[in-house]
Amino acid sequence: MDDILRGLAKVIRPAMLAIAPPLDSGRPPTRAVFEALKKARPAIAKRFGAPVLCRYSGCPEGPAKGYSKGGRAFKVLEYLWDFSFSRYAIPQAIEDPEAKPMGDGKFELLFVAESEMGTKNEICRDLLKLLEARTSIRCLVYRQPRRSRDRQEFEARMIRVLHNHAYFQRRPGIWLFVALTWTHQKIECDLYTLDEELDRLVPVRTA
Repeated sequence: MDDILRGLAKVIRPAMLAIAPPLDSGRPPTRAVFEALKKARPAIAKRFGAPVLCRYSGCPEGPAKGYSKGGRAFKVLEYLWDFSFSRYAIPQAIEDPEAKPMGDGKFELLFVAESEMGTKNEICRDLLKLLEARTSIRCLVYRQPRRSRDRQEFEARMIRVLHNHAYFQRRPGIWLFVALTWTHQKIECDLYTLDEELDRLVPVRTA
């Protein structure tokens, strides 16, 4: 198992567990889920090198340290997928006049995530969407069934969905599945990746 997965698990799981459980039949707030993923920035930077920037729709705007000429904030927008880390910032890649030039650097997506707490069809649609990302790490945050049998059946379906894509086996890359369940009292979080044969999910171990 790739060491980066252990590093991601060590920060993402506690951050997910710290999210306040939703009331009644609600869902965890999307922003809270993305802020939990944001904790992975140091591990991503350690693996791939800085600068590493992240974005999601509604991400708080702040001083654009390191890539703004005048220190002004750039509006943070979702870029193709729900959440992503990249090397360098989009304003730099599109040559915004207020952004510092990248010089010899190149914009690159490093980590792409989709979050879906709805139906199994909706989750599988986002899973298929992740396969279109040209990135090093793909992450799916989803609501997993509570019953063990239903969970196994759904995981098998997700594996079939991956294999339904023409380019999956050629370049599967690194996968992280962040599976959430919750009650009005607490949120539970399990983390999985693909086994070496790419035919089942296996838990990500942190030790």
